[in-house]
Amino acid sequence: MEKRAGFVRANDGVRLYYEDSGSGKPVFLIHGGGLSLGWWSRQVPALSRRFRVIAADTRGNGRSDKTPWGHRTARYAMDVRQIIETLELDDVTLVGWSIGARTVLSYIELFRDYRLKGVVLVDEVPSIEVHGPPEPGTASPPKDEAERKRWELRKMFVSCDVSDDELDRLLAESSENTPAQGVTLGPDYRAQDWRPLLPSIDLPVLITTGGRSGAFPGCKYMHEHIPGARMEIFDQSGHVLFYEESDRFNEVVAEFVDSIHSESA
Repeated sequence: MEKRAGFVRANDGVRLYYEDSGSGKPVFLIHGGGLSLGWWSRQVPALSRRFRVIAADTRGNGRSDKTPWGHRTARYAMDVRQIIETLELDDVTLVGWSIGARTVLSYIELFRDYRLKGVVLVDEVPSIEVHGPPEPGTASPPKDEAERKRWELRKMFVSCDVSDDELDRLLAESSENTPAQGVTLGPDYRAQDWRPLLPSIDLPVLITTGGRSGAFPGCKYMHEHIPGARMEIFDQSGHVLFYEESDRFNEVVAEFVDSIHSESA
């Protein structure tokens, strides 16, 4: 599948890197905080056989400019809008994981359904008050820096045995991410409460969550409070359900995209 890639310059001058594959109905993938579009490596090839798939590095991450400012979900949402406009996309399905899902909620708050067809919220909570307790653990992080980083990533997986090489590939894509984002993104995240917004959402919404993820209670809350929202639970997965159960995740997203377009037709 041919991949097109480039940069979109945001209105504050920051260059945002994106990759564009396939054709047809547009699906826009938004990764989690402090990571990169490389986390969608199990989605882009499969989904781009049926849709036009756009994945972007949020500012400060991956190949996007390493700016020290703008690390709030509202700014990320504006960046998403500017990529959508630059690529002249319409009827987009936004797929946001973790902080990417918060970015989707911020987009809806700011721009409502502008150029959107539907959204997929992947394993995130509307408020830190609606979160499952962390599983008790006694293991201490390894002292070796490389091992410690792998250890941190592995905590997100439940049923998938990810090799060191694969973890190192994911870490390498984030190795030059700007550390400045943690200064504002963390406090921004903790202060947010999207619960009042949920009943006003009038777009088709699919919520996907890992049955063994701490975000499960928050996803259940969103399902109960967003009118008409659908929810799919990936029982054997944690926070990275799209990685652990990638085939099922891809099919669930594809069915959702097809359904919201056929319903409007």
